[in-house]
Amino acid sequence: MTEKKLIQVVGKGCKKCEKYFEYGKIAVDELEKTDKYIIEHFTDVEKLADIDVFLTPALRIDGKVISEGRVLSVSKIKEHL
Repeated sequence: MTEKKLIQVVGKGCKKCEKYFEYGKIAVDELEKTDKYIIEHFTDVEKLADIDVFLTPALRIDGKVISEGRVLSVSKIKEHL
């Protein structure tokens, strides 16, 4: 069994972050990769620097920061998956 990759939407829980989290779920569903990815909403703002995030909302995939300070479209998220 292969380990799932972690997608993290990082933010404070604002509307943009919630929208980003939904986009992430849609991207995974549309690619039919729910068996390969876990998506979570990371909201521990005290630990943002520990995960190399300095602007929110941000998107991390398997520990790598993909985007900061803006919400990527579903199609752009899919390109990174």
